[in-house]
Amino acid sequence: VLAVKTASVKRFCRNVIDKLIRKADKESTLKLRIKVPLMVGAVTFACSLGLAISSYQIGEGAIQMSEQQLTTNVENQILSLLQDANSKSLARADLISRLPFVQEYLASRSRDKLLGTIKPALKVQKERYFVAEAQFHLPPATSYLRVFKPKAPQEDLSSFRQMVLRVNKEQIPLSGIEIGRRGIGIRGVVPIQEQGVHIGSFEIAMDFKPLLNNLKKISGYDSAIFVSEEKMSKVATLIPKPDPEKIIGAMRVQDATNWRLIRGLTTPDLINSTFQMDAYHKEYDGESYSLILVPLMDFKGEQIGLIVAAKTMRYFENLRSSLFWNNIFLACGQALVITGIASILFNGLLLRPIVSLGRSIKSMLGQKDVKDENSSSMDYLSTRRDEVGEIARDCKTLQSHLLEVNQASRDSRS
Repeated sequence: VLAVKTASVKRFCRNVIDKLIRKADKESTLKLRIKVPLMVGAVTFACSLGLAISSYQIGEGAIQMSEQQLTTNVENQILSLLQDANSKSLARADLISRLPFVQEYLASRSRDKLLGTIKPALKVQKERYFVAEAQFHLPPATSYLRVFKPKAPQEDLSSFRQMVLRVNKEQIPLSGIEIGRRGIGIRGVVPIQEQGVHIGSFEIAMDFKPLLNNLKKISGYDSAIFVSEEKMSKVATLIPKPDPEKIIGAMRVQDATNWRLIRGLTTPDLINSTFQMDAYHKEYDGESYSLILVPLMDFKGEQIGLIVAAKTMRYFENLRSSLFWNNIFLACGQALVITGIASILFNGLLLRPIVSLGRSIKSMLGQKDVKDENSSSMDYLSTRRDEVGEIARDCKTLQSHLLEVNQASRDSRS
């Protein structure tokens, strides 16, 4: 059944093409030397255009896969940078907690000695490595000494610093993100023991700036940290409230490498409705941008904010444009080249010989028995081994027959 249907389709297409050719032959006033190359060029251009479209679709698919892979890579880089910052904060806190004089001064509640001994080293860490906070705690969760704000009063943190509470309760080190009095930070909290007795904990909080800067250096993406405005207003009371323009939806921006760009690409609906990794293409200032949103989780795995990353897709748009025009120029070039070759071959190998044969036949009909230019041309064409040669040889046979008839006619009259 399939074979019968295929044969029927072929016959139908053949009939349609034959009808179109016959109609073109009847209605067209163009000569064959122009008509045939144009038809060949039109068919070639149509085929080349079909191949160009197919090639563009394949290229577009490859570009889309590259964009998806880039998005996945950036998401993984963000998670990796967060994990690296967690490890660094925990390592720094663990190193400080193991210093003998730190254990001794904390156990004896020698606050001034502890501050005078530890502050110079931590000040260098703050200036060079973006350490935002350094704090000692007493069990269960009392702020004993804020190294960079030593005049701050001692405070019970148990209502909002669950990480500190858990470290002192379970005597285990923890790292992760949590909001404190001075804002959100990537924190490492470790227990401190003196002669085997648990005496408190120490905390290092890292700033997000190096994470955002490293992300831009690695991937070219500008990014920003958004945090829940409600939680920040409730807990981070030692920092001023942000400008209204830095609050989008239910979140405020903590840090950003290019706030103008991020502000232009984000909306309250987008910020409020993102609860998992997602990616978008958005237009801004006449350019297409890739926008990646990664939920920001605290150490318990609860979402408290977002990491928003954005980068212009100019490279991929230029790639698409180049792919499109290259395929169009290639299709046009193929059509022009093949049309030119078809014109040369058709006129040189077929049309001119046929015209020459026609002139020879007219010469014969004029009853010329001398070898003129047309006869010489036919003699040359009769040496060819193709169809034109066969026609030329038949014409020579006809010419010889006509000469014999003419000669016989003259002889009978004389």
